[in-house]
Amino acid sequence: MSERIKIEKGMPIINVMAAMVRNERVDSNLTDEASEIVHKLAEDMSPQNMHELGQIISFTVDETQQKALDFMNLFADVRNVSLGDRPMYRFPTKGIKAFIQATGATTARSYVTDRQFSLNTFEISSRPAINIWDIRMNRINMPDLIRQANDQFTMLKMKHVERVLHNGITYYGTPWYGSSTGSLSKTAIDTQLKHFRRLGNVTIIGDSVEDFFGIQGQPINSSTVQYSGSLLDEMNQNGFIGKYNGNNLVKLQNAYDDDGVTPILNPAWYYILVSGVSRDQMNLKVLNEGPVYSMTQQTIDDHTFETELTQRFGSGFAVGSHPTCGAHEIL
Repeated sequence: MSERIKIEKGMPIINVMAAMVRNERVDSNLTDEASEIVHKLAEDMSPQNMHELGQIISFTVDETQQKALDFMNLFADVRNVSLGDRPMYRFPTKGIKAFIQATGATTARSYVTDRQFSLNTFEISSRPAINIWDIRMNRINMPDLIRQANDQFTMLKMKHVERVLHNGITYYGTPWYGSSTGSLSKTAIDTQLKHFRRLGNVTIIGDSVEDFFGIQGQPINSSTVQYSGSLLDEMNQNGFIGKYNGNNLVKLQNAYDDDGVTPILNPAWYYILVSGVSRDQMNLKVLNEGPVYSMTQQTIDDHTFETELTQRFGSGFAVGSHPTCGAHEIL
């Protein structure tokens, strides 16, 4: 009887697989060891070994998901909770007021309350099917399979969050939502930014933040405008200058959809954020309920090994007295 292999979270094979999925450099001895574990499990496709193979996939997808949406922390209140937990989100409302009044007069009460709500979640699921003989003969690139599953989970989460964010911002309209036609209008965006600057420092996040340089009127190689060496270096290194009229510019992480051509997130949207707000004041709420779970089975008819990967996820848009974020769209 072969030695039983039990897969648990935090084991070296999970960390090695996750590093390979992220295309990080990994010692070849570690990758060979990980491949050998997968091969040994596939030699005897017992129910226990099937379960352990499913655990390798789900634990690695869960590990890579921990960092896949890190950029959302810039503009969202992201929470990771255990399965079944329903955290209460809070957002402050303007309750305290001050008055000018006669000396000795009774001051009207200001009731201080925060509004609370919880998010509902839905399931994101994937069901990769692999021929058992392909696993046994090392024809399956396990990190590549996991990478595809991780990419699909990330893509669906990003699309859902974008839909929630767009619906929320457009609902409130001007000045939180603004637009330009054809290309970025300096007059339109400056008018909108003037509103947000009164709320605090502003950060603009977008797929095409380099467009903000063009609306200042001169190309980078203009003979009529002189730029410092540091700005030229910044432009050459990043493809854009990280400031526009005192506002920070941040490049949005984006990737292609399944067609390999269409960006997952709409590049025509620029998000305007008030910097320094608390997590409670962030309008966009994102919830990962529990880790990525797996269920496995094999089908005798076609010698297929299947793993169903599932995670509960949800997002919402919550506002107290007024939104703390906005957006500008190129129509």
